[in-house]
Amino acid sequence: MLSITHNFKNLGYILFFAFILISCKTKTDKDINIHIPSREIDTSSVILKYNNTVFTIPSSYQAAFIIKQNQINFNKELINPADNVSNYTTNFHKALNIGIYGTDLSYLNMYEQIPDVISYFTVIKKLSQELDIHSALQAEIINEIEKNIDNPDTLLHYLSNTYKQIDSYLKASNRKEIGVLIVTGGWIESLYILTQTALETKNRQIINRLGEQKHPLDNLIEILSPYYYNSDEYTSLIDALVDLAYEFDGIVYTYSYEEPVTDKDKKHTLIKSKSNIVLSDYHLKTITNKIASIRTNIIY
Repeated sequence: MLSITHNFKNLGYILFFAFILISCKTKTDKDINIHIPSREIDTSSVILKYNNTVFTIPSSYQAAFIIKQNQINFNKELINPADNVSNYTTNFHKALNIGIYGTDLSYLNMYEQIPDVISYFTVIKKLSQELDIHSALQAEIINEIEKNIDNPDTLLHYLSNTYKQIDSYLKASNRKEIGVLIVTGGWIESLYILTQTALETKNRQIINRLGEQKHPLDNLIEILSPYYYNSDEYTSLIDALVDLAYEFDGIVYTYSYEEPVTDKDKKHTLIKSKSNIVLSDYHLKTITNKIASIRTNIIY
C-alpha cells in the first residue's frame, strides 16, 4: 500500500482518539506538499504501536479526500445518522461508533457541511464523555475546539495538542482496547463509504484505494485478535473481518517501486512508484455487501 507517514504523524495521532477524529485539510509542521502524478491523493495514515509492533491504518480523511477530488457529489445517506447515538449503550458500541462518526465528520468537513459538522462533533463529545475519555482533556482545549469548529487550520492546531493527554490517560487506565475499537470503527466506515461510492460510480481511483485496504484489514485483525474471547461481540466482529479478508485475497495488486525524489528547497516530494488494482465486479459487490453487513451490526 502506498503510504507516506513521516510528515503526517500528528494527523495520525489525531485520528486515533475521540476528539482527534476530526480530519481537516492538513498543513504539516514543515508545510511539505505531496504530489503523486498518477493519482494525486492524500496518503496520510494512522500510526499504531501495539505490543511493540508498529501498524499503519489509512486515516479517515483519505476516503473523503479521494471522493471529493473526483468531483463526486456529497451523499448524506452514506453516513450514520447522528440521532442513532442513543442506540449505543455498551462501551464496545460506543467506541466503535466514535470511530464511525469520526469518519463521517471527515466526510462532512471535506464538503464543508458546517451545521452537520457541529452536530457530529457534539455526538462524538457525548460518546467520549460516556467512555470517560472526555475527562482526560483540559477544559480550555475543548472550548477552543468548539469555538473553532468551522476554522480548519485553528481547529487542527488545538486538536493536535490533545494526543499526549488522551494517550497517557488510556495507557494509565489500561484501556488500550478502546483506542483499537475507535480505529476499527473509523476504518469500517471509510471502507463502507468507499465501496458504496465505487459500486455506484466505477471510478478507477476509488477502486484502487479500495483495493489497497487488504493490508490495513490484516493489521486490524491482528491488533483485535487478543480480545477475541473478551465477549461474543468481539468474537463476531473479528470473525466477520476475517471473512471479509478472504474476499480481498481475490484482488490482484501490482506495485512497482521507484525512489521518491525530494526537492528540499521547494519542500516538494515526488512519488514515482505506481500501483494497479484489478478488482472484478463480483469481488466489488461481495466486499460491498459484507462491509455493509458488518457496519449494520455496529450502527444498528
